[in-house]
Amino acid sequence: MKTTDITYIIALAMAVPTHVPAAAVSDLCNGTIVLVSTTNKQTAEQPPQEWAAWAKWAENLHPVTDAQGHGPDIGSEEWSGALDKQLKIRDAAGQGPDIGSAAWRRAVEKKLAPKAAPTPVPDKQRDLLSAHDTVARFSGLKDHRCMGLTTLCPDRCGESGKLATFAIVKYLAYEKPGQYGDPKQEQFMVLIEDNMKNPKVPKAIRDAVLALKPGDLVRLQWNHDYVTREGSKFPERPIKNLSVLTKEQAEKASTAVDDKPKKD
Repeated sequence: MKTTDITYIIALAMAVPTHVPAAAVSDLCNGTIVLVSTTNKQTAEQPPQEWAAWAKWAENLHPVTDAQGHGPDIGSEEWSGALDKQLKIRDAAGQGPDIGSAAWRRAVEKKLAPKAAPTPVPDKQRDLLSAHDTVARFSGLKDHRCMGLTTLCPDRCGESGKLATFAIVKYLAYEKPGQYGDPKQEQFMVLIEDNMKNPKVPKAIRDAVLALKPGDLVRLQWNHDYVTREGSKFPERPIKNLSVLTKEQAEKASTAVDDKPKKD
């Protein structure tokens, strides 16, 4: 890791938080630093690799058999054909990936992705550590590759994907009620979707980012929170507002901050 890439180092022990730039958080795969910001760390359950287990996974999300268990054996050729027909993976003429192939399984997984998405678990507690209100310039999107060492990394862990980068032009407001809140940042990075197209931010934020062009000015607001959920404690950096600004609007907002009377 280059020292110019990371200004601050994450303490892997959660009891000793330290500051990292641009909404960097610990990669849950192996504790390495990954620049992401999500509103909910949960991801959809990953499909099994082994065929029998995969077929049961698909059947659980989209039953081919009825409630009494009547129907083809799960995982059989007849079952696969019925699943293909019901999900319309191939067209009426039979054009499409071969049933049972890797491409066919990916097509099925894409169809079932909405059903596989977890139900968000309410936070037990959410403490604000710092709040950031800025004018920022969109630098662009790039492919981020997870450096984790689990069997799912880097392609199926949910931590590889499209990374958006913003350069901070001006701070309009900043507060740090928590001892370990992030300081003011020079840039903000956020993983908007993983490499399987699963969203890592709310749809409205993802759509707003995808509509941006490099160089666009935006009003970017985010929080650095410390969340307690299901017995776990972890940081989150949710985006609270992302809206496009004209050059005039950005200058006006910056001037308004400069014109505020300084506190003694």
